[in-house]
This record gives sequence, structure tokens and C-alpha cells, in this order.
Amino acid sequence: MKRQVFLIAGKELKGMARQNSLKILFVIIIMLLGFALYAGYIAYKQQRIMVDTAQKERRAEWLDQGNKHPHIAAHYGTYVFKPKTLLSLFDFGLDTYTGTSIYLEAHYPHEFMFRPVQGYGNMIRFGELSAALVLQLLLPLLIIFITFQTFTKEKETGTLKLLVSQGVSIRSIYLGKVLAYTLIVFTIMVPFFTGLYIVGVIEKTSSVISNMGLRILLLFSVYIGYLWAFTNFSVWISLKSSSARNALLTLLIFWITTGIIIPKTSANLGETLHPLPSTKTYKESIQHDIENGMSPNDTKEKRMARLKKDYLQEYGVDSLNQLPLNFGGIQMQEGEEYANKVYDFHDAALYEKFELQNRAGSLMGFIAPYIAVRNLSMAFAATDWYSFNDFQEKTNTYRRHLIRTMNNDMAKNSRYGEFYEYKAGRNLWETISDFKYLTPKVTMIFKYYWMELASLSLWVLIMFILIPSSSKTN
Repeated sequence: MKRQVFLIAGKELKGMARQNSLKILFVIIIMLLGFALYAGYIAYKQQRIMVDTAQKERRAEWLDQGNKHPHIAAHYGTYVFKPKTLLSLFDFGLDTYTGTSIYLEAHYPHEFMFRPVQGYGNMIRFGELSAALVLQLLLPLLIIFITFQTFTKEKETGTLKLLVSQGVSIRSIYLGKVLAYTLIVFTIMVPFFTGLYIVGVIEKTSSVISNMGLRILLLFSVYIGYLWAFTNFSVWISLKSSSARNALLTLLIFWITTGIIIPKTSANLGETLHPLPSTKTYKESIQHDIENGMSPNDTKEKRMARLKKDYLQEYGVDSLNQLPLNFGGIQMQEGEEYANKVYDFHDAALYEKFELQNRAGSLMGFIAPYIAVRNLSMAFAATDWYSFNDFQEKTNTYRRHLIRTMNNDMAKNSRYGEFYEYKAGRNLWETISDFKYLTPKVTMIFKYYWMELASLSLWVLIMFILIPSSSKTN
């Protein structure tokens, strides 16, 4: 049987080699993949240079800001820039939508700025041409065009009956054809991912992205599984179809439905079932809780009065001037801590809605494998929602440390009522280390994306089940 499978595979490859139209499609896919990778690499290099330069300039500005009061320095603040990871040149993911920098200062947790999507216009709705997009949508389209008549043509010419009459099983013919088309996929995938790994070694980006070699291997595995399942499904449709026209129509409907309609529908469904509050409502709710308290009758004035009373009792003094600490710094830091508590509460509620929306999309992966592979691709490339959220949390932690350090220095080294009289200098600024970021370990993907892994595995399993076990064609 093995010999028959290899002979059928060889026959299929020779047949495809003689078809100029398939050669043209193959070349187009290779060119698109190469162009997308090259464009992604150029964008990656440019943004990495800009981010590195801007980060160094902002760091120098922070250290050279001169002598001033620590709270003024906290408002002077600094910028943090999101570094570009190497694998973003393969899959842009959400990088286009999430912003590239954030301003850190006291009292006001700012939003990320400079989202590239803002300058793209309406065409961005159709997505960006990335190498990942080519593998997710365009390569399956190539598979459709080279497989839709693989069995129907055999039926129309009578070759299939002749092969079966000579003792060749449908299973052997089927496996031979799938093997031939899988080899074509490997011909595209292996050099591509090998080149991607070599670029990663040359660029030495391990300081930003963790487990890069493992991530590339997992990306390769996910795409091979996805494309093999798509190839198997396409050959099976050709086997079950009465004509090449019906096979092509069925496969194109499947491609459009699972690659375009269902992903868009699932996104709209998630937004409808779990709507997000408007930016205005969200910010007003936070400000209300900061001023009036998260529990009834716990206003900002009452919290500060309790704080004052507690410190006077703790140190056994009658006035703030007698405290060994500057109560102004303590008061400012207490205000920051309470505001952090409020922000954390509202952010958790907001992120829960994002989680529910994402889960709705993940469930659709059991119907549309494109969704599963798209989400896993972004995750392994560290351009997904969870990777961005991790970066956001670390910048928030950095900001809080900066403000806390400034307020604590004010409390310890100045007197109550002093402000412009006390000035700190470079020695204090240097205690705030430069911001460094490393993406989460690849193991977090298995925690957050188990549903996508399950749905893709299920599709692969179903394709194994569909492999014919008899000589029947329908």
C-alpha cells in the first residue's frame, strides 16, 4: 500500500508540474509571502530604531531634568515606548491598533498614543498584508484551486474506475493525493520558517521576546496542522463531489464563510452580547469613585481626615508640623494608592468584558479553523491582546513605582508646608531604572488559548476520520 501511495503522489506532482496556471498561482503565493515578509521586516527595523532612539532620548531627559521638587518631577514624568518584537514582522496582530507609546505622570494614567491604524483609512477593514495573512487565507485558496478537481477529473476521465479495478484502493489514492499536496505546502513552509529563524538569530531580539525559537517551532506546527487539515478537507470534497464545478463552489463557499463571514460575525456577536462602556462613561465612573469613594459615605475629604488623625495618633503629636515626616507627601501617596485601587477595580470589570468577547470568538474556532489559527498565530508572535495587556500592566507598575518613589522622597526629606524650598536632583532620578520589557513566556499561551488548541486539534482529528477506509467514493 505504501508503494501505491507514493506512486499516486508522484503522479499528482508531475500532473501539477505540467499545468501552467498552477505554476503561476504557486509563484504568486511565493511572491506575496516574500513581499509580506520583506515589508514586515522593513517596518520592524524602522520602528525598532525609532523606539530605541526615542526611549534613549526620554531617559536622558529624565536624568537631566535638573534640580526640582520630587512632585514636580512626578508631573514632568517620562514616556515609555512599546518595543517591536521580531515575530511581529510575520504577524502584525493587534500592534496596529494598540498604540506605540504612553506618557507616565502623577495622578493621570494616560492611554496609549499613536495607533498606526489612525492613518490607514478605511482600507484597514480588509486587513494588512502580512505573511501570516498569506498563510491563513491565500495559501488555502491556492490549495482549493489545485485540489478541487483532483478526484472529479479522475471520475470524468474514467481513470478512477480503472485504478480501482486494478486493485488500487480509494484509500491509497486519497492518501497519495493528500501527500502530494502536503509536500507542496512543506515546500513553501520549511524554507520560510527556516529563514524566519535565521533572521531571529541575526537580529538577536531575545532581550524583548522570550522563547523565540520555541515560538517559531510552535508557529510552524500550528500552520502545518491547519494547512494539512485544509488540504485533507479539499481532497475529501473533491472525492464526494459529482463534478469539478460543485467541488470548487463548495470549497469557495467554505473558504468565504469560515475565513471572512464567521470571523466578522463572531466579533459583532461578542460586541453585542458584551458591550463595552463608552470612554466618557468609563472615565466619569472612575473619577466619581475617586472623589466620593467606592463605598457609601467615604469621600476624599473623609479619607484624608482619617489619614491625618491616624498619623497624629501614631506619633503622639498635636499638629502636622510636629510630624517627623512631611504629611504632604504621605497625603499625595495615599491619594495615588486609592486612585490605583479604583482604576484596578474598573479595569478588571472592563477586561472581563474583553475576555467574554474573546471567548465568543474562540468558540467560533470550532466552526471556523481560521479563527483558531489566527488567534494562536498572534499569541505565538506576541502581538495578541494578552501580550499587549501584559505590557500595559508592566508600564502601569513602572509608573506607580516612579510616583511612589517621588512622594516617599518628599515625605522623608522635606518638612510640612515646604514645596519649592526643597529640591531633589540626579541622585533621586537615577533610582528610577530605565524601563525594560520582556514578553511573557510561551507557556502562557496554553493557559489563555486552550480553546483554540482544542478546536484546531479537533479539526485535524476529524480530517483523519474522513480518510476513506473502503473503495467507495460517496
